[in-house]
Amino acid sequence: MNILSKTVPGFLVPGFLIGSIAIIAAIPTVVISTPAAKNIAQQITVRIDGPKQGGSGIIVERQANIYYILTSAHVLQKAGIYRIQTPDGNRYPVDSRYIRRMPGVDLAILPFTSTSNYPVARLGNSQQISAGQRVYVAGWPRSGGASQQRRFINSEGLLTDASSKLPRGYALSYTNLVRIGMSGGPVLDDQGRVIGINGMVRLVGDSDTIVASGISIDTYLTWRSQLKLPTPVKTPQVGVSPTAASAKTGTVFYKLTNTLKVGTGSVSSVAIGTVAQGRSVQKSVQKLMAASGHSDGTISLWNLSTGQLIRTWRGHGGAVNAVAISPDGQTLVSGGDDRMIKTWNLNTGKPLSTLTGHQDTVATLAFSGDSKTLVSGSWDNTIKIWQLPKGKLLHTLTGHLGSVNSVEISPDGKTLVSGSQDTTIRLWNLATGKLVRIFKGHSRSVSSVAISLDGKTLASGGGDGTIRLWNLNTGKLTRTLTGHTDGVWSVTMTRDGSTLISGSWDKTIKLWDMRSAQLKSTLNGHSGYVVAVALSQDGQTLVSGGWDQQIRIWSKQISN
Repeated sequence: MNILSKTVPGFLVPGFLIGSIAIIAAIPTVVISTPAAKNIAQQITVRIDGPKQGGSGIIVERQANIYYILTSAHVLQKAGIYRIQTPDGNRYPVDSRYIRRMPGVDLAILPFTSTSNYPVARLGNSQQISAGQRVYVAGWPRSGGASQQRRFINSEGLLTDASSKLPRGYALSYTNLVRIGMSGGPVLDDQGRVIGINGMVRLVGDSDTIVASGISIDTYLTWRSQLKLPTPVKTPQVGVSPTAASAKTGTVFYKLTNTLKVGTGSVSSVAIGTVAQGRSVQKSVQKLMAASGHSDGTISLWNLSTGQLIRTWRGHGGAVNAVAISPDGQTLVSGGDDRMIKTWNLNTGKPLSTLTGHQDTVATLAFSGDSKTLVSGSWDNTIKIWQLPKGKLLHTLTGHLGSVNSVEISPDGKTLVSGSQDTTIRLWNLATGKLVRIFKGHSRSVSSVAISLDGKTLASGGGDGTIRLWNLNTGKLTRTLTGHTDGVWSVTMTRDGSTLISGSWDKTIKLWDMRSAQLKSTLNGHSGYVVAVALSQDGQTLVSGGWDQQIRIWSKQISN
C-alpha cells in the first residue's frame, strides 16, 4: 500500500509533496521521445529558485527586453528575491514585488530583464485536447540523492481528463511522472505547444493511483486579457560578472592559463600537490601535479606545468567522488560510489591498499599534515579515521543525521571538522574522536569546509548558496558571504588567510577578501557546474573541475 493513502486523506496532494511520492515510488527519469516536444521544452522552461523550495516556469511573453515567466503561484509564496535560470544557464534576480498572482487560481507571472534572445512558448488550445492523447511535462526537480541538486528532465505520459473540476483551477489530468520542483513547468502536446501548467498530483478516490494535474492554458489566456503586466526596474544579469572585478591597483586575481579536456565522465573531484619524481631523493624533481576523479570511475594524474596527462586508470566501480594527495607527495587516495577507499603510489600509479567499512558512497577525504592520518566521510552519515600506511581503522564517528559531504583536518593535526547534509558542521577531537562543538547556520546541506592555516577561522559552503565564516574556537558565526546563485560545493583558502576561493553550481569561481568579506573577482569559463577547486601551497596555481568535463588551470596575477 502506498504510504500516502494513510497520511493524506481525500484526493489532493499539493505540488510541494511531489518529491515524497517520487522517492517512495522510486520513479526513474523519463525522457520525451518526440524530438520537437523535447527540444521546445528545453528552450522555454526556466528554473526558479527563491526563499522557499523553488520550482519551474515557462517564458510566456516578451516585451522589448522584459521577459515574463508563467508558473504556479505556490512556487512564489514567500516574499524576497527569486532567481530565474534561463536555458543558457544565466540567472536573473526578480523582486517578489513584481509578481502577479491570478485570484483563486494557482497561477502567477513574474518578469525579468535581459538583452539576450530567448524563445517564447507557443501556446496551444485547451479546447481542442482530449483524453488519450500524448502529453509531455518538463521541469527542474531535485534529485533523490544526498546533494538534492536540481536537474532538468522531461516526462512523457497520456492525458486522462481535460475537464477535471479540481480546486484552484486544476482541470487537466495525466499519467506523467512528476517530482518536486516541476511545479510551474509546461504541459505540452506532441507539437510542442503549451496546453497547461503542471502543478500538483492527486490520489484517485480511495485508491493508491497517483495522477498528476495541471491548469489549462486557456485559464491563463482569460486572465491575461485583463492583466496589466508589471514593469520591473532594470537589474543586471547575475552570474555573468567580469572575469576580473580586479581593476583596483594591486588586487590579486587568477588568469586562465590552460584547459585540460577530460576524455569521459564529468569531473567529480580534484586535488593538487607537489610530487617528488626520481630514483633517489638527491636526484628527484619536484613537480606540481593534480589528480582528478571522474564520474565514470576513472582517475587521472596531470602535470600542471605542461598540462600533460601523465596517466589515467580505472580506480573504482562507480563515480570517484573524492581524491586527496598526501602532503609528502607520495600517496594518492580516492573514494567512490563503490563504498571503497583506495590508496595509490603517486609515482607509479600502482595500488597500495583498499580500505573498506563504509556502508554507502564515500564522498570526501582529507589527510593530516604528517600524511599519517586519513579521514573519510560517507553518505552512510559516518566519519572514519584511518592510520596510514597500514590502513588501520582508529575511530568511527557518528552523530550526523545526513550524509557527510566534506571533512578537513586543522593544520596542527588536533581538530577535525565535518559538514553534512543535515545542515550542521561538527568539530571533533581528532585523537579521541570526541565531539567538541556543533555549528548551525546554513539552511541547506553543508557541502564544503576549509580551515585557515592559523587554525582560527572555519569557512563553510552550503547548498543555500552562502559561504559562512566561523571562529573555530568559540563557534561564533563572524561573516556570511553572499553572491553565488546556487550551491557552493567547494571552498579553499590561501595560506596567508587573505583570500577565500569558492566553486559553485552557478558555474563560477569567486575570490573573496577574508578581511573585508567583499567579493574580489569572479572567474567564468566553465559551462557546467563547478564542483571542486584546489590551490597549490604557494597560492600561485588554482585548479577547478566541473561537470563540463574540463579541468581549468588558473595562475595568480596582480593588477597594476
